[in-house]
Amino acid sequence: MSDADQILRNILEKELDELGLKPRDVTIKAISSGGANYTSSLFLVDVKSPKEDLNLFAKVANSTGPIRDIAAGWMYKTELLVYTRVTKLYEELQVQIPEEEKLKFPKFYGCSDVYGKESVVMENLLASGYKTFDRFKSLDWQHASASVEYLSKFHALSFALAKNSPEEFAKFADMKYEIGNQEYDEETMAALWKKVMNNILEVIKDEQKEKVLKYFKSMPTMNTYTKPIGKPVLCHGDFRSSNIMFKTTNEKVQAIAVDFQTVYAGCPATDLVYLIFLGSDEEFRAEYYEKLLDHYYTSLSKMMEWLSIDSTEVYPREEFDRDMKENLPYAVLIGATILPTVVVEEDAAPDLGNFDYNQFVMSPNEIFAKRFRGIVNDCIRWNVI
Repeated sequence: MSDADQILRNILEKELDELGLKPRDVTIKAISSGGANYTSSLFLVDVKSPKEDLNLFAKVANSTGPIRDIAAGWMYKTELLVYTRVTKLYEELQVQIPEEEKLKFPKFYGCSDVYGKESVVMENLLASGYKTFDRFKSLDWQHASASVEYLSKFHALSFALAKNSPEEFAKFADMKYEIGNQEYDEETMAALWKKVMNNILEVIKDEQKEKVLKYFKSMPTMNTYTKPIGKPVLCHGDFRSSNIMFKTTNEKVQAIAVDFQTVYAGCPATDLVYLIFLGSDEEFRAEYYEKLLDHYYTSLSKMMEWLSIDSTEVYPREEFDRDMKENLPYAVLIGATILPTVVVEEDAAPDLGNFDYNQFVMSPNEIFAKRFRGIVNDCIRWNVI
């Protein structure tokens, strides 16, 4: 039995006792993320008891190596805060909203914040008919628009919390996006960055290299784009197709986010840039980019109306358009640094049992090459870089 398995069993014993599920039969199955997760061990849990049967999903922080320091330092702390506090505040804000219009979270069953044993237990959405989207494919309109609707509600509720409970919102306003901002050995990071640059220069056109090099010469960091421009909102921080599940009901696709480890106070547009450029290709954006921005703002305004907020006062369209314009260069940065981990094949994904930062600079595969070229093509055509 692995350490993560034992940690999970101990948590389940406590939480299931509190739910009064006795006697019970508990089956735990370790699962692979298929190269989509690097900080946690993942499990499916089936609970059978006379009172109630449960289908659960659990994440347990990796307990050793550098990656556990990242997870323990803030990722699990952040997710626990979302599930234990933010979701409750958002539920209160949505009391008067029709059920079909509400932002939904996976049902939360328990957690541990003990150092080295951080974990989260929630409902297994697969058992409710939700499915993952193929991360190797570009989003289509149905899935992209459903994702944008979810994101707009997430942001609208943040605006509502700031307006209705400013003292409560202030408790979250200093949450920062920490990826890329930890302290690293400079020599190691310089070598890794050189590999990153070699990889991206390998896949773009010769005539594009000067502009891309000029962009990276300033060495932008994630923090360059994850700070609020105007009024801050709680951003998801890792809103990509791998962290969203989908369910089709009466031919309409519904989305629900399943990972809240990187929530921070920032700019709404940053989440949208992240979703679009990590989840779609150049062909999709040529047809749907402007339509998707319109859909986001329309959905945001509709949710704000349900929350008795005037979007034209709190977040007018011209401010949103400004934020998108200022944050578009973020697409190039995340394309170079995060996109490789999004589209890596499972057999080429980092081995967390033998962790080495060099593993996170993967040789560019065909999907990455095509997607990153598309990002550069768009950003040059739009005079972003």
